[in-house]
Amino acid sequence: MKSTPLRRAAAALLAASLLGAFVPGTAVAAPAQVQVAASLDRPELVSAGYTGFTLAWDAVSGANRYEVRYSTRSDMAGAPVIEKVNSRYLGDLEDATTYYVQYRALYREPGSDYGEYVRSAWSPSLKATTQANYPGAFTPLKASGGQDSITVSWNRTADTTHYTVKIADNMAMTLRPRTFSNITGTSLKITKLTHGSRSSMPSFVRVYAHNKTYKTRTSVRLTAYPAAPAVGGSEPLSVASQNLMCASCKVTGAPHWNTRKLTHLKTIKAKNPDVLLLQEAMNVNIPGTANTKAMTDFQARLKSLGYALDRTPEKAGTKHYWNRIAYKGSKYTLVKRGTFALPTPAGQDRRGAAWVALKSKKTGKIFYAVSFHADPKLPLTGTVSKTSLIETIDRQMKAINTRNRAVIVGGDLNSSFYQLPSNAPHEAFIKAGWTDTASSAAKTDFLYPTTNGYRKQQTSTFGRIDYVFTKNIAGTVSYENVLDIDAAGRLRSTPGSDHNMVLAKLKLK
Repeated sequence: MKSTPLRRAAAALLAASLLGAFVPGTAVAAPAQVQVAASLDRPELVSAGYTGFTLAWDAVSGANRYEVRYSTRSDMAGAPVIEKVNSRYLGDLEDATTYYVQYRALYREPGSDYGEYVRSAWSPSLKATTQANYPGAFTPLKASGGQDSITVSWNRTADTTHYTVKIADNMAMTLRPRTFSNITGTSLKITKLTHGSRSSMPSFVRVYAHNKTYKTRTSVRLTAYPAAPAVGGSEPLSVASQNLMCASCKVTGAPHWNTRKLTHLKTIKAKNPDVLLLQEAMNVNIPGTANTKAMTDFQARLKSLGYALDRTPEKAGTKHYWNRIAYKGSKYTLVKRGTFALPTPAGQDRRGAAWVALKSKKTGKIFYAVSFHADPKLPLTGTVSKTSLIETIDRQMKAINTRNRAVIVGGDLNSSFYQLPSNAPHEAFIKAGWTDTASSAAKTDFLYPTTNGYRKQQTSTFGRIDYVFTKNIAGTVSYENVLDIDAAGRLRSTPGSDHNMVLAKLKLK
C-alpha cells in the first residue's frame, strides 16, 4: 500500500492514542453531558375518568421519555412509578379517589446502555379526583317480620360505600316517613312501626345505595308486613261480618233480593260461622211483594240453619238500627243485648251499633260481639266522623264490658288504606288496643277489596272497607275475604251483595 501524508498522520494519531500520548496540535473531545431541566411545571388535568386521568405537560427539551408517580398520600410514600413515552394517560385507579400526581423527565446520554437515564427532579404535585361509579344494581329487597318490626335485607351493591333506608306508611313514601342513614351493612331491623303486628296494613321500604360522592341508586319499593300476633286460647270461635246490601237497594248487576238472599244463605251455610254480624239488615218490603218483610223472612231462613237473631226486626219506616247479630243457638246462650247510637251526618237516618253478650254452652265462657255500619258521608276525622264513630264503639264497649272479656267488632267502616291523608278510623282502633283479624298469618284473598261492585274481574288492592276487629283475644287463627273467584281474579258466580263476607277464625281464652 502506497504511503500518503494523510495515512501517515492517521497512523501516528492511532499510535499516540494507544500509548496515551498526544500528537502536537491535535485535541481529544470529552464525553458529551445532557442538559437536565432545573425545574418542571405542574402537570395539568385534561379530564378525570372513573379509573384514570388524562394529563398534559409541555415537552421537555432533550428528554427521551418521562416517569409518572401517583399516590393517595401527598408525601408520595410508596408511590408506584410508571414510564411514559408519548401517552399522558394514567389508568388503573380507584373510582371516587383523590390522588397526587407528579412527573419527571428522563434523558439518555450518548453511548449509555439502553435503560440507563439521567433523571430530573420531580415536578410539583397535581391533586385530582377520579369520578365515582354509580352503585351497582339491587336485586329485589327481602323482608322478614317480627313483632311490630320488619327486618329488611338487600344485596351488597358494587361501588357502594353506604346505604340509606326509608320506610313510610303509604306507597308515595310521604306518610310518616322515617329515614335511617349511613348504614354500612346489608340489613336493618326497623321497630316501633305505626302499621304494627295488630294493624294488618303494609309498610313500604326503599333502600338507597351511595358512593363516595353521593351518587345514588334507588331500589324498587318493597311492601312489607310485621309478623302476625301470636295465637292463643283454647275454644274455637268463627265470626263473619256481612253487609247484606238491603233488599230494596239497587246496584248495577245486582239480582233481585229473592235471588240474593239465597246466595247469602248458601255462603253462610258453606262457611258456617258461629256468629254472624249483619249490616243493612233493613226490614223493608221485598220488592214486588205487598207486605213480605225482608228481614222477617231472612230471620226464618237463618233459623233453619240453626241461627238465632239478637232481636226481632223493627218495622220499616221507624228510626231503626240496620245492624243485626245472628249466632248458633246450639252453641251459645244470649246473656245480654243492646244498641247504642253512632255519629251520623246531619240529615241522614239515625245509625247505631248492635251488641250482644253470648255464653258458650260448652265452656261457660262469655264474650261480646258488635255489629256496626259507618255512614259513607261521614268525614274521616272530627267531632262527627268515622274516627269519632270508632272512638264511640271503644268507649261504649269499655263501659259495657267491665270484666274485660273478649270482644269482636265487625262491620262496614267505609274507610280503607287509600283514604287521604290516612286511614284514620282504622288507626284509631289499632291505637286503642284492637286487632284487625286480617293481620293473621293465614290469610285468603287478603289483597282484594271487600267490595266487588258486581264486576266480573276483581283487582288486587289494599281497598278493604269491611273489617272484623278483636280485643282481649290473642291473635287470629285465619282470615278470609270470601270471594268465589278463579286464579285470575274473575268472579265465577254472582255474589249476594256488593260487599263480600269477611270471616275470622279465633280462639277464646
